[in-house]
Amino acid sequence: MAISSDGHGASLSTGLQSMTADPSIPHFEDDTHWMRAALQQAQAAAQAGEVPVGAVVVRDGVIIGRGCNQPVGLHDPSAHAEIQALRDAAQHLGNYRLEGCTLYVTLEPCAMCAGAILNARLARVVWGAAEPRTGAAGSVVNLFANAQLNHHTQTTAGVLAEDAAALLTGFFAGRRQAQQVAARAAHPLRDDALRVDEKIFSAGCDCAGSSCFYSNWPVLAGLRLHVKDSHANGSGAPAAMRWLMLPASPAPQGLFRPLAQALAAEGDRVVVPDWIGLGRSDRPKKDAAVSDALHLAVLQALVEHLQLLPDALPAPAKLVIAAHGDASRLGLALYRLLAQAGVPLARMGLWLINPALPRHATPAYRQWLEQVQRKPALDVVQALQSSALDGLPGADIAQWQAQFPDKGHRAGLRAWARDAQAWVDAEAGSMNASLDLPDASLVSVGESAQWWPWPTLAALDTAPRLCPGGDWLPLQNPQALLEHAAFFRSTPQQ
Repeated sequence: MAISSDGHGASLSTGLQSMTADPSIPHFEDDTHWMRAALQQAQAAAQAGEVPVGAVVVRDGVIIGRGCNQPVGLHDPSAHAEIQALRDAAQHLGNYRLEGCTLYVTLEPCAMCAGAILNARLARVVWGAAEPRTGAAGSVVNLFANAQLNHHTQTTAGVLAEDAAALLTGFFAGRRQAQQVAARAAHPLRDDALRVDEKIFSAGCDCAGSSCFYSNWPVLAGLRLHVKDSHANGSGAPAAMRWLMLPASPAPQGLFRPLAQALAAEGDRVVVPDWIGLGRSDRPKKDAAVSDALHLAVLQALVEHLQLLPDALPAPAKLVIAAHGDASRLGLALYRLLAQAGVPLARMGLWLINPALPRHATPAYRQWLEQVQRKPALDVVQALQSSALDGLPGADIAQWQAQFPDKGHRAGLRAWARDAQAWVDAEAGSMNASLDLPDASLVSVGESAQWWPWPTLAALDTAPRLCPGGDWLPLQNPQALLEHAAFFRSTPQQ
């Protein structure tokens, strides 16, 4: 597609006809010839590890200036391909005015380069691929169409656009692959563990924030833990409110993405791990290698290493443990361990969302746990139908299934079901005996939940907050949960 100097899109043929009315302007065949020379410069940039953008300046049928992207190598933010080519041409002519010249560049110029092109008085600029984020020749703004400027450079767009775009796409794909290889090298995979192909995970199903990987904590013993952290690497000011969000199985961390994004937008720190054996975290091959004891030890290490306790901040700084579904047993256990370790209760909160309760498991949920343990090739999507899925995005359900390509990847899932069943069946035990909730706690329940409804029993004197939605509330009704979250900001200090 060509973009004319007035900024309006037209067909390629129409756009070029309007720009080639002047017989002094080269024909399209000449444009492709010179653009191929610019593509050679872009390839040189790629070989040097720079984003592949190249440019040439042509006058009277001769290249008088060449340039390729070099901001990284030269430590120069202005060293774009266009600028480099303009500098080369100006040195060749001995003049900073480049009248009668045409610049060919493989990517739509940015505002900086467009300004330099206009100041150099170029007659024409021809570019290849569009730049939808920073393009200043029509994609974002069109500086060349500004009638108030004292010089007007004609523009032609879309010349060898597919070639230029393919070069960029290939470069970034290669860089992502190299980053993944480096990440694997930094976190080598244990012989007794598996790791899911990154390609199955969609960014649209992820929590916002940086993906962080840890494997050097003693409790991990070399297993890689994946964590989403809105304040990774110390980004942003220290947050008074910290949220540690624990997803129910089989959902990975993306279960909390709308709620996590909303809380992070308020300046809070949101941390959401993938359990060992699930999501992007490593998967031991044997069920016995994964247990609630391991999960709880990992959570304690996470709180310590990521400095989630707000001890150094003045009140009302607080850590809220938000646990969904059958992760509630681990959220409650972590809260109790931190309290026993001396963390002031005024600095903590416990939020249970559709919690699975001891001795009150529904038949549908029990069936799910039993099927996971005894059916190696269980169709996860079909089995999930016994829960209340209304409004749950199909992409999430498909991704929950895709993370278990074979029975070897399901050891963590089976171990989770084993320990979850022990929790709901338990009559006694340090983690199971009591559901006495602390004062600074909140229970949120979906009105149409099938797996994890709140039982109407006098023994459970905690009144939940009900809202529309089913078993997967963080995705089904994040707005209601965001309103519920205000409870922890207003809870009085003890």
